[in-house]
Amino acid sequence: MKLVIILFFFVSTYSFGCDGCNVFVNFSPNDYKNRISLFTRNRMMIGEYNKFGLMTLTKHASHGNDPSFWNNQVIEHYNTVELRGSFFVKEVWKTTLILPFVNNHQSVGDQNRYIINGFSDPVIMESYQVYNSFKSDSKKKLVHRLEVGVGVKIPLGTINKTYDAGVPNLDLQPGTGSFDFLGSITYITKYKQFGIYSNLNYKFNMYNSDDYKYGNTTNLTLNAFYQTKGNTITFMPSVGVYVEQMSFDNNRYYLSNIITFTEYTDTGGEILFANLGLKMFIADFVLTTEFQNVLGSQLNGYTQLLTRHRINVGLTYNF
Repeated sequence: MKLVIILFFFVSTYSFGCDGCNVFVNFSPNDYKNRISLFTRNRMMIGEYNKFGLMTLTKHASHGNDPSFWNNQVIEHYNTVELRGSFFVKEVWKTTLILPFVNNHQSVGDQNRYIINGFSDPVIMESYQVYNSFKSDSKKKLVHRLEVGVGVKIPLGTINKTYDAGVPNLDLQPGTGSFDFLGSITYITKYKQFGIYSNLNYKFNMYNSDDYKYGNTTNLTLNAFYQTKGNTITFMPSVGVYVEQMSFDNNRYYLSNIITFTEYTDTGGEILFANLGLKMFIADFVLTTEFQNVLGSQLNGYTQLLTRHRINVGLTYNF
């Protein structure tokens, strides 16, 4: 079977506090078929704060200045369900639409503080296949593919949901309130049944209506995979690494027609994940599972929650 790459979709992850500083990767051996997919992801974050509001584990998203966290354990779950559609034009152009719905939880101590539900910011991606020897050199054992893409995230998700406990921080809100622009480069090489997949993507964030801007993000995925041969069922196990990097968040202010900026040095940083995935192909359906465990992180400041893991599960129909 041939192998195609479904481009990174930059989903609803804000700073490191939600899931998806950019996007989740998916493969399918059904070249140039249109696709409808349903994906779900979970990101778990945890922190323990001392009586001064400083993290005693590691860190994340500048939550420690919340007095309710002091001398408590904080756990956050960021859950995203995505409806995706990918459509090809002349086998080289691909348009991807994604509509995310989030269900985010925050507990402080043994109490649930927030449970937030809502549609997040939709994404439109356009990608172009620059080179593809999978098709032109189909008899060769070593083949390559290169794809580039650009996109935009549209700020339709709510950013001001309010509850009895107060107003959740922006990480927990369904949307970010800003137009954001996306770019990616995807390269794959395959020798017989073995292959390497790499994806580099960048997310340029704009200011929202509160003049707040999330730091720009860079993500890198590098996976090795093996594709079995089968008449009815094909398996594709994979292993690799995933890196997230985010710059500082900042606010802008207008004083006497002069624009000033405040940079938040307790936001952003880097996280390294180990990837372990398995895909199963049956006829026109693809079942995707992936577990990403944190190997290490270098986050800025002393108040950020620590990401433990990410779990990705999805079902794709090709037509």
